[in-house]
Amino acid sequence: MPEILPGEDREKTVAGKKANKVVVFTVGREYFALPLESLVEIYRSVEITPVPLAPRFLKGVVSVHGQLASVISLGEILRAPSLAGNSGLLLILAREFGGIALLVEKTTGFSSYNNLEEVTMEQGPDGGSVHFLEGVFRDKGTLVTLISPEKLRIWIDQEFAKEEE
Repeated sequence: MPEILPGEDREKTVAGKKANKVVVFTVGREYFALPLESLVEIYRSVEITPVPLAPRFLKGVVSVHGQLASVISLGEILRAPSLAGNSGLLLILAREFGGIALLVEKTTGFSSYNNLEEVTMEQGPDGGSVHFLEGVFRDKGTLVTLISPEKLRIWIDQEFAKEEE
């Protein structure tokens, strides 16, 4: 059953500056965030239809309001062992990000930040850099890594292109 994300208070300010609103979630023992405006819905457990011969990070597809969305496991991409396996939550990204549903363990709530600290990019499953990690911020003392949905879509497209070669 989908949860509609709240639309109020999107222009919140922190210390007099416009704050960037995000939804915070976990993958393994790490905390990540996506910009709130990039999300459409959060789904609880739904049946994922596997795709034969797909890359490990593609868990399958789901139907979202009659449209297919690719279920992408951030745990597989980031080498963060999932505590939930194929269960958990699906973060449904807006259509402009290519019909992506991110499989995560749980959301911890909504937050906001003003500034990001830069991070050294981690290596992906094939040893290449993962360029969709924007930076980090602190949320109530917890370090949270921000993911760029635009850059994530580009990375996924590049990985699918490699599979086709």
